[in-house]
Amino acid sequence: MMFPLHKNRIGTSCIAFSVLVHLAFLFPVWKYGRYDFGNAVPPLQAVMVDLAQATPLAVPVTKPKLPEVAKPMPVRLKALRNVVAAEPTTSPLPPQAVHDNATKPARPAEPETPLVPETAAKKEKEGPKASASPLPKKAATYLVHPPLRQAREFLATAKERLTYQISMFNLPVGSAELEAKNEQGEVRISLKVKSAPALSGIYSVDDLVETRHIGGNYILTWIRQQEGNFRSDRAFTLMLRDKKVFWIDRLTNRSLNETVPNSDVTDIISGLYYLRNRPLELGRTETLHVYDSDTYADLPIEVLRRERITLPGFRKADTIVIKPVLKTDGIFKRTGEVTIWLTDDAHKVPVKVETQISLGKVTVELIAADTDTDSAPRESISAKAETE
Repeated sequence: MMFPLHKNRIGTSCIAFSVLVHLAFLFPVWKYGRYDFGNAVPPLQAVMVDLAQATPLAVPVTKPKLPEVAKPMPVRLKALRNVVAAEPTTSPLPPQAVHDNATKPARPAEPETPLVPETAAKKEKEGPKASASPLPKKAATYLVHPPLRQAREFLATAKERLTYQISMFNLPVGSAELEAKNEQGEVRISLKVKSAPALSGIYSVDDLVETRHIGGNYILTWIRQQEGNFRSDRAFTLMLRDKKVFWIDRLTNRSLNETVPNSDVTDIISGLYYLRNRPLELGRTETLHVYDSDTYADLPIEVLRRERITLPGFRKADTIVIKPVLKTDGIFKRTGEVTIWLTDDAHKVPVKVETQISLGKVTVELIAADTDTDSAPRESISAKAETE
């Protein structure tokens, strides 16, 4: 019975001692009041601040007096405050550089090019530029020279188309077409020569000559020839008033500039049309000034005789026979002597041509003609040429 009573006393003593300990721990709290620890402060983190892009803050340099008990401020604001409050010696940049970087905008615009004193003075003198469009420039003026050659010297009709048949050994081997136009005083002449389809595989011929008169002061000529294995592609411009010529070979890419002795020079096709407007007398030699290929030459034209000939379709024609003494090899390259029959009238239409090539004699005869007569008769032009 004594053993259980001893155990009850020990338990009661332990409970009383525990109560005294708790009362002793809570005594300061009752005396000094409750203490609020607030929110937990997060651990410090590494912060990088770009001084060039930082917005300047109007924060006094002196360190403000903080209250004894204050709530913790955000980490970013604390870092900025530390930067502002730092001593100049601790800054990685000089004080002036820190100030310049702090005043720069986030994305600075490209700086204007500084004006040289002379340029600035010039701009100040000129004044601000007007926002309106600048005044229109004066139109360029060109001196138009009167024509040295008239269209009526070459054509008395508005349009003429002559079609020919080309024969060898009395067999047709090709065709030719000679066309001339007077378009408001501008002369255009073209000559096309082609071999017959049946003979193109043996000896192909495809020639083209084009001539254009511009303003009576310029003559542009293009000569393209394809005869068998022979090829040629040449062009030249005659500047009559300047007495100059520019020539170019398109195949070899050769060119030259040279002078001509007078302003009466023409290409050989235009020279034929000019000759048709001249009065022709038997036994008399006419002279043309021509530029053919890349050569200038005086071309004598011998007036041989009058002759009555028969054309295809048994047509008869009274003609004047002329013979040019060729000294160039442009259009009539690879040919021998050339003889031409012109009608013995005011029109002097070429109705027959004979020439010689390596294969034999070639005969060209007129088979069709289409003429648009102009108001100016050819007789008056011939009469004017006689008086000159």
